Amino acid sequence: MKSDTLREQEIKRTLDRINSIENMVDTPMFDTSREETAQVEIKVDSKVAHGMFIPSKAIPGIWYASDQTFRAMKKDIFSLGDSIDEIAEPYDCQSCQTKVDKQFWHFCPYCGERFLN
Repeated sequence: MKSDTLREQEIKRTLDRINSIENMVDTPMFDTSREETAQVEIKVDSKVAHGMFIPSKAIPGIWYASDQTFRAMKKDIFSLGDSIDEIAEPYDCQSCQTKVDKQFWHFCPYCGERFLN
């Protein structure tokens, strides 16, 4: 895990450099301490393929998904923050052979089959 430590150190150095950048009037260019919030709304649309999310062209923050995809998705997936890579749970669906990440789904969003343990 030495590479993880080196990677974390490099990320910290990069973040420190970003925080030290100032604009022409000596004020910080970036505020990395400010928390960012986003609202996402998923609407059901039967024309969208299973396992897919399509953004609205007219309204920012609105996404469309099939009924099966909406039922399969875990409703808190957008609140996981930056740690989603750390808890990845790759899974090959035995029914449709699609690769999915179980951390986001209750069952396969593509074919509707339950996950095997």
